[in-house]
Amino acid sequence: MATRASKQRVLAARICEIADLAEAVADAHCPTGSVDPVAIARKNRITSSFGHYGKAFDGMLEHKAGRFHIFCNLDQVRQPDSPRARFTFAHELGHFYLDEHRNALAAGRAPAHRSQCEYESPNLVEQEADHFASNLLMPPSRFTARAERASVGFEGVLALANHFKTSVTSTAIRYAAADVAPCAVVKWTRKGYSWKWLSSATFRARFRKTIEAPEDVPDDSPTGKALAGQDPPEAGYFQAGTTASAWFPRVGRGWLRDVIFIEQAMPLGRYGVLTFLYPEAGAYEFVNHQ
Repeated sequence: MATRASKQRVLAARICEIADLAEAVADAHCPTGSVDPVAIARKNRITSSFGHYGKAFDGMLEHKAGRFHIFCNLDQVRQPDSPRARFTFAHELGHFYLDEHRNALAAGRAPAHRSQCEYESPNLVEQEADHFASNLLMPPSRFTARAERASVGFEGVLALANHFKTSVTSTAIRYAAADVAPCAVVKWTRKGYSWKWLSSATFRARFRKTIEAPEDVPDDSPTGKALAGQDPPEAGYFQAGTTASAWFPRVGRGWLRDVIFIEQAMPLGRYGVLTFLYPEAGAYEFVNHQ
């Protein structure tokens, strides 16, 4: 019987495999500049169309008569060159490049992938395609090299998103996953808490469970203001100091681990609110004293 640890190792290996594949595709087709997923599709003889399909899907990969076709829904992604459209298109390429996804579709074992992109689906197949898209548009080596020179927090994330032509959400996740700096990213929707991503340093420091109930978020905090629909400052996000105990329920007030965090919160319109947390000191100094 597989243990929890063994399952985690398999999952970690799969994530690395997908990242490596995505980077190889990016380097092969777009070795310099921003990655163009539409151009990559053409090189693979995948046809595509951008149209208005209501709320049926963000994107869809269809296999018919031996050919693949990508649909991108302008009702969901707005414009063909928007960051969300680029991510959606790259997500569908993930379904094509990942052997298990492509073969199941080509053999008729799976229906055409009606995708909901940018980490909004709990489905493992969709999450794998999201992971491919993220690493295709932001190839690990290129991303890390640039992120290490960027400012911590949304200032740096916005600069990276502009450079890679990606959304703030996907860029913030890549930033946390790359473990460039200790941080936590929390996503909120109109229904409340959605998900979180922790850098490895944050996970190792045992800052893992965050508050998840909107009512536990102080009204005057950056996240509280963003959730209330207040207009952010010119920078595009709210910012203030907070404490570990305010965000991580398993940390008591006054504990050694109750360090000061910088809390930033950015409204994402109909896509909710994104919270970015990082230690004011730049590192978890208490770790060295335990």
